[in-house]
Amino acid sequence: MPWHTDWSSQTGATQLGVLHGSNHNVPAFRWYDKTTGRISVFSNPADNEQRELERSDIPGLLARDGASRGNLFTGGAHDNVLVVSRMRGARLGGGAGYRDYFADPASALRTVIRMVAELQREVRQSLRQKRKDIRPRVPRGGLYPFVRAFATVLATDVAAAAVVGDLIKGRSAVYLDLIGYDEVSHHSGISRPETLAVLTKLDDVVEMLLSVVAQADRPYRVVVLSDHGQSQGATFLQRYGETLGQLVIRLASTRELDAVRHRSGSDVSSQPGAERRGYAAASVHSPAAGEEVHPSTGEPIVLGSGNLGLIYFPDLPGRADINAIEGAHPGLLTGLREHPGIGFLLVAAPADPWYSDRTARST
Repeated sequence: MPWHTDWSSQTGATQLGVLHGSNHNVPAFRWYDKTTGRISVFSNPADNEQRELERSDIPGLLARDGASRGNLFTGGAHDNVLVVSRMRGARLGGGAGYRDYFADPASALRTVIRMVAELQREVRQSLRQKRKDIRPRVPRGGLYPFVRAFATVLATDVAAAAVVGDLIKGRSAVYLDLIGYDEVSHHSGISRPETLAVLTKLDDVVEMLLSVVAQADRPYRVVVLSDHGQSQGATFLQRYGETLGQLVIRLASTRELDAVRHRSGSDVSSQPGAERRGYAAASVHSPAAGEEVHPSTGEPIVLGSGNLGLIYFPDLPGRADINAIEGAHPGLLTGLREHPGIGFLLVAAPADPWYSDRTARST
């Protein structure tokens, strides 16, 4: 089934396309749903489950004796390990797939030791970046060392072990997501030594799986793909002294909005690396993976997804077009268009014959 990445070339949209044949109605990794007043995100089990229900009429890629390992979605598979859309309400060790893996004491001990080593490695490498003042760089403290250990060791070990079992059983199709490089590259840089070391370890996992494929009772075709590219650079905040959200609020600011924001203290910026943090939280059924409810403050909502910034206007009905935005926030679009850190704006044209005629002639 053909599908297009659209503007949202990221893991959630890509896996929906590959596994479920459609990424319709998915504008980003994190987006605001006007109908519910909630921020939807692909690391939230409830949101991912809803995306699958929307495509229940399309047979998933893995519906016929398939297995989904370490993914955001099932692809129709009934056998799932570390799949976010199936983590809601499952008991720890059951729905996530830990139980079978940790039933082997040798595997459990090896993984725990490697996780401790990864925690220590991250602390050393983070301090080295600060000591050498390597730029650009982002904060790597807080819970991130634990998230990195989860992504590069625990999730990889559990998912890869499940795939080995699938190959031995002769599963029809298996889809595996190895998330370690993606997690580390977002924080360390795409070509830094520590990131390339993680990539080498993932190469070792692929080599191990290929050796199992060679001994399997049935032939397998192995496909390796990357769902998005990356580019290394300073953040918007580091370059211009304010986040994109702060810029939008400043340009859209009115006295009324200033008063509302002063009372609410709302912050539309998002923390870096929240994607895998949410995935890790969901894998242990933590409340941190729950839905985000955005309070109605009357100001725009700004969310980041890769190099895209999404701007929502909760108080404007439907999809806000140029006229509606200019009427509510004069000068906002001009200010964004002229900012050196913004490459382009994609805005809906109003339902006006003049626009429709020009669009038809230009097409």
